[in-house]
Amino acid sequence: MSITDLMTTKRPDSNLRLKVLTKIGEHKPYDCFQCLRCTSGCPSMKMLEIKPHEIVSLVKLGFVEEVVNSGIIWACAMCLKCKERCPQEAAPVDLILALRNLAVETEAKVPEGCLRNVSMILETGFILGPQETITRKLEKFDREKLGLPKLPKPSEKFKATLLKALGTF
Repeated sequence: MSITDLMTTKRPDSNLRLKVLTKIGEHKPYDCFQCLRCTSGCPSMKMLEIKPHEIVSLVKLGFVEEVVNSGIIWACAMCLKCKERCPQEAAPVDLILALRNLAVETEAKVPEGCLRNVSMILETGFILGPQETITRKLEKFDREKLGLPKLPKPSEKFKATLLKALGTF
């Protein structure tokens, strides 16, 4: 469903807007004057129905629930270019991260890949587990055959810190 469809019957929600804005700390989306510098540097721009500067604008207007439920926030590459390029320090990426946390908190639809990545990191410490290597002679080698040490499992402190950083998982 497109964001335009989601917005046709909705009214802005100032409570959700304030909730998201308190999570982003020192960054100032209200200072955004739509210069488009964030959007012009965005590698995910072609995959987004609305652009980073428009996400900031929609949140400022109070259409938080619509942005969260549209799935647009999951297309962001989190490359931080928008944060680097913004002359007003509006940091769209921080706003998108807060919206992602809100999506998880409100049990909105979260892409399966994101949940799988988080569980894999908690389990192994990496997004991908160790993989076998294949030589030109089609021989398979794993870490043990190569004489490499076993990878340590993530500590409980790491897991707790990751979950705290993610906010709501």
